[in-house]
Amino acid sequence: MKYQEWQKKANRFVAMTGYRVEKFTELLPYFEAAHAEYLSEFHMNGKRRKGVRAYTLYTNSPLPCMEERLAFILSYLKLNPIQEAHADLFDIEQKQCCQLIHGLREILYQALEATASVPAQSDAQLQEVLSGRTSEEEKILLHDGTEREVPRPQDEVEQASKYSGKKKRHTLKNAVLINCCCLVLYVSPTFAGRVHDKKIADVSYCIPQGFTLAQDTGYQGYRPDGVRIVQPVKKPRGKELTEEQKQNNRIISSFRVRVEHAIGSIKRYRTVKDECRLRKNLFVERVFILCAALHNFRIKDKPFTYENKLT
Repeated sequence: MKYQEWQKKANRFVAMTGYRVEKFTELLPYFEAAHAEYLSEFHMNGKRRKGVRAYTLYTNSPLPCMEERLAFILSYLKLNPIQEAHADLFDIEQKQCCQLIHGLREILYQALEATASVPAQSDAQLQEVLSGRTSEEEKILLHDGTEREVPRPQDEVEQASKYSGKKKRHTLKNAVLINCCCLVLYVSPTFAGRVHDKKIADVSYCIPQGFTLAQDTGYQGYRPDGVRIVQPVKKPRGKELTEEQKQNNRIISSFRVRVEHAIGSIKRYRTVKDECRLRKNLFVERVFILCAALHNFRIKDKPFTYENKLT
């Protein structure tokens, strides 16, 4: 089995799944419980069973143990291979591989929900997450948008909407809101790549009064009422910034870069870094929130260190 083979070398296990063996083992009981619950009501292809019953994993089943099934879906998210290659890696048929990808994706999402690692996905959920925050550190937030490549659409209207002038390719975009320890608190709905970051912020979420929000110059003009905005000064056309402004920009950027670190940590899973080819079951739209939850589960017990340099 691939799980047993990979765990012999710690570096290889991380390279293939994105997780250390210890973190993989911590996630496994949640995955097993979600697997039993999901397959008691649904088939792996997503169709509802005629009767609710306990699911049994037989020895002749594809991927006949929970460790192998969790390794299968994590490695698919991490490596983003073509299905024929992934099926060959785990010695199964391509049709079985396709069903397992979509079924185990849903099971993994439910397992991460049980660990409270899934970020908020609506403004109402975000307000609930932020409502209990009282300390100064808890009220510091950072946000940014991130794009990921998709295949060039055939429809001309869809081509135009998804074409990103910044990336020079067809993309989808999500906004990410994090705290100062790099935990992802909110992921916006998926937008076409042409939509501006500020527009996503305007229509998707709002920041409560009393919070501090760090952002880059792409959010020029985004100033919610009662929210302290920390943003680098944009160089005026034909003029230069003063040395004091440049130094202040360096301080802000050295703090704001942690949102880039969080996005980079999410994008260790190549399904949200490289071109994602799956279209069934809204896989492209849903996979980013799944990878953000995997990031949260990985770092929530040992979040990034924080030093407040903002004044």
